Amino acid sequence: MAGVAVGVQIGLLIAPEKGTDTRKKLTKKGEEYLKDINGQIDGLLKGMNEKMDKMNKNIATVAEETKARGKELLAEAKEKTK
Repeated sequence: MAGVAVGVQIGLLIAPEKGTDTRKKLTKKGEEYLKDINGQIDGLLKGMNEKMDKMNKNIATVAEETKARGKELLAEAKEKTK
């Protein structure tokens, strides 16, 4: 993607147009690329957040199950020592 952006910019720079027109085109292309990159980053962050939420829920579930099993073992141990 970066190579395409550089190629477009070089093409615009060597094109036989007025400088103001070339700068406008470069600015527009730069904004388009920035928007595209921001969208990709947003998607990546959203996916990472979803995975972190799922992992946190799994950790909470395992913690609760471990706590419950610990209580069961403690109750069994107390029963056996009577």
